[in-house]
Amino acid sequence: MASKPISVEVYTTSHKILGRIHPGGHGLYSFLNMPTVSYVEMEGAILSRLHQPNRLVARYSSLWLVKREIVALLVSAKSEIGPTGVYGTGYLGRAPSWVHVILGGYELRGKIETPGKFDFGSLMFEGDIIFIALYDAELTAVFFPKIEAETPALMFNRRMVDAIGLMPRREIPDEGAKEE
Repeated sequence: MASKPISVEVYTTSHKILGRIHPGGHGLYSFLNMPTVSYVEMEGAILSRLHQPNRLVARYSSLWLVKREIVALLVSAKSEIGPTGVYGTGYLGRAPSWVHVILGGYELRGKIETPGKFDFGSLMFEGDIIFIALYDAELTAVFFPKIEAETPALMFNRRMVDAIGLMPRREIPDEGAKEE
């Protein structure tokens, strides 16, 4: 089954890369968390440096990225993430939690979905996934404040996480305002 490519915006610790990825029929979540492949091939890649965001460094018809060096990967629709797997058994559904994530020179804010109550230890250290989905997200580069992005969904590299905090209620965006 052929799948259509997904346009993505990838952030590493030093670069921003725009391009297209072919995740296959199972979606981006499964594709990025496949343990047998350590890289991602991107088509039509446009590369820029974080400290010179408006300057094009290079264009490549194909560019290969090492997964462990990807900090975050942004998409334009939640559906592009695809199914995020079964977290647990029984009657538990997914509980949304608004979080502030600090990782690889970036700060992320958004909604994460976990089974039941948010559990940092389970999220960060159980299983072998590399990338975690974050919804209604904002990205800010700590040292390059001109680098900011808002997106319906992104995936971040849990191996680069320095800290995660639950956002105070007063900092959580009004969900009604986001949908308008």
